[in-house]
Amino acid sequence: MLSTSNHTYPAMHQFARTSKAGTSRALLAGLVLAWAACAPDAPERPDDADAHAAAPTPAAGSESPDDGTVELTATSPASGDAPSTPATLPIPTGPPPSLNLETALTVLAGPLSCIDRPQPLPAGRTGYLDVVTYTRRPGFEEDLAFYGCWDWHSAVNSTWAMVRMAKEMPELPVAALIREKLGFHITARSMQGELEYLAANPTFERPYGWVWLLLLHAELASWDDPQAEAWAEHMEPAADLVAERLERYLQGLRRAVRSGTHRSTAFTVSMGLRATAMYPRRGLERVLRDTAVRFFAGDDDCDVEDEPGRSDFLSPCLEEAALMAEVMDPDDYVPWLDSLLPHMDSADFAPLRTSALTDSTGDRGLEGMVEAAFSQLVVEGSGMSARMRESIVVSLSDTTYAARARRSHLISLAFGRADAMLRIAAALPATDPRVGKLRELAAQHGRTGLDTMFNADYAGSHWISSFAVKYLVEVGREDDP
Repeated sequence: MLSTSNHTYPAMHQFARTSKAGTSRALLAGLVLAWAACAPDAPERPDDADAHAAAPTPAAGSESPDDGTVELTATSPASGDAPSTPATLPIPTGPPPSLNLETALTVLAGPLSCIDRPQPLPAGRTGYLDVVTYTRRPGFEEDLAFYGCWDWHSAVNSTWAMVRMAKEMPELPVAALIREKLGFHITARSMQGELEYLAANPTFERPYGWVWLLLLHAELASWDDPQAEAWAEHMEPAADLVAERLERYLQGLRRAVRSGTHRSTAFTVSMGLRATAMYPRRGLERVLRDTAVRFFAGDDDCDVEDEPGRSDFLSPCLEEAALMAEVMDPDDYVPWLDSLLPHMDSADFAPLRTSALTDSTGDRGLEGMVEAAFSQLVVEGSGMSARMRESIVVSLSDTTYAARARRSHLISLAFGRADAMLRIAAALPATDPRVGKLRELAAQHGRTGLDTMFNADYAGSHWISSFAVKYLVEVGREDDP
């Protein structure tokens, strides 16, 4: 019987290639190959991998017969300790078999027996036969705190945005609602569930979600409010765990992540410092400052021309400059900034003067193309199978969402740039001509963000508010005498 191993397929290929019976012989070969492909794999033995690895290769200089025949080898039974020897199995001679009823039924036995047997999940084909399904954990509302807003870190920073706004403006008409939400989400039980999950998943939300959690805890702990004091107490064990992990993460980091997205080292360190300023953690603060100096103190000529990236919601160059404003001596910071960023009136600085949304044109075009293709599919897709139409619709929907998500990042980038510019301006001497220009540019970016933040669909509405609040808090600091 022919093996289904790839090593024996050349025999079938040769059989079809040298046949002179035309389509009948080719069809028979195809049917047999189809049967071999459908046949279930034999259970793998412990020594199979070694056996495949140890398969002999032809000796150097050896030649295979070139007479149009193919030899299959089998191992003859071993006798005692004597090594087994290969026995040659010649290809039978004679007229080729014909595709008659008996042959057809024989070769179709395999396909007919496997066609209704579901195949295992092939790599990279999720969604064709197998779909991922989820069963929501019973009681999650009581056992977890940050399950909303699409993803964990967005739930955390959305909670922070509510807390910060309630602190800034206690007269808000929705202040009572905010307190109700906080009281429901941040309980001893829910934070115990968060702590248990974080403990069991050491890299979960590292580092972006970690620093938002630390900032949320610090915001509550620094709030002169009896309810906030209780909420901070509930959060403290999880915040302590994350703070300890952030120290180890930064100490082990070999190079800075210089991106404009979640893993940005400059953003991580800056957010950590903001949290430790409100809720002191001396060991973590030392590590944060050491990390900033280690990675960024020697930088110059930041790659402004590369901004923004397709999915940036932070400016790598501005975020670094704003971070170092917090850790460098003012006398050292000014010349360092001179070497890091181009002159604000130069063409090299233009990418940072331009509205972030100008750079989203390509993403809008992509979304338009996707929607046009979808419309065409609806009009002309009647000839497609339902399965094919469904597969294409899913792909188009995913692509559309990805385009909207990228655009939402670029909308939030307006807030990211504005926030960083204000922090840089605050660190410069009042007589520095860049101060006024930075504040003016920050205002322009901030207005752009506020004017467009609701154009991001749910891809952005579940998280952009936190960056808007972060910027507005910085504006409030600038307005303070």
